Amino acid sequence: MKQENLFMPFEVRVRHYDRFPTAEHQHSFFELCYIASGSGEFVSGRRRCNFGRGSVFFVRPYTNHTYRLDGMCDIIYVQLSDQYIVRALSAAEKESLEACPSPDMSALVSPADARRLALVMECLGSECTAPSYGTQRIASCLIDSVLAICARSARQVAGEALRQADSESKMMAMLQFIRLHLDNPDMLRAASLGSRFNLAASYIGKFFKAHTGESLSRYVAQCRVRAVEELLAHTDLRVGEITLKTGFTDDSHLTHTFKRATGLTPMEYRRRLYASPSAVGVAGARGGGSAGQR
Repeated sequence: MKQENLFMPFEVRVRHYDRFPTAEHQHSFFELCYIASGSGEFVSGRRRCNFGRGSVFFVRPYTNHTYRLDGMCDIIYVQLSDQYIVRALSAAEKESLEACPSPDMSALVSPADARRLALVMECLGSECTAPSYGTQRIASCLIDSVLAICARSARQVAGEALRQADSESKMMAMLQFIRLHLDNPDMLRAASLGSRFNLAASYIGKFFKAHTGESLSRYVAQCRVRAVEELLAHTDLRVGEITLKTGFTDDSHLTHTFKRATGLTPMEYRRRLYASPSAVGVAGARGGGSAGQR
């Protein structure tokens, strides 16, 4: 397999052809590929990315790849040494670019930044097609701008991934908190949860629904019913004591909610458990489904 090398900080190549001249290959440097016109397909192993005018690819060193062109294409290649990347980008920006899951930057760049890239790459191509005094310096400034735009897009994507991970972690902590504090309804109100988990009280319902598919009040009610089932099955606590442990307003509230969910009063549930554990297990499972359907 052909391997290309770079012996200068950067090099810009402007090409116009209808057939990519090199089969699958790799190089020892970073490469930004900008499609100024035309369309085709970027191929790297099993990965296939269709491209058109304005597409941008950031190819890391030693990545096997090639391009399949649909017809005549104008392509600008910006080849960059590792030393140039280190000089132009912060360590965090470089890490974000290298961590992108795909060489195709087009999916990450916002429409506004895509327009900026098009303008900068047009200037870069024009400057390097007809070089004159100061071309290297001007080209370097333009390349730095391209890298900054790409790095910004990559960092925004990475930041969103981190926010999503943080959001999921926060949701798991909230679910655990709810299960541990069923006996204290005030702690499970939206305002209290928002204060504890640094979320606006008005956003708690939406946040909870997005992660669990159900409302906060519905989830809390289901947790309480399951907790009552567990206490009836595994303790000798009276209904009044279970009411206090599970956060119901009073015994009547517990009995009404439990019967609506399971079809049995708490004492009927316990008696049936003693008479036939398997029968109650079926009723409990069926009741859990009923609670979920409401």
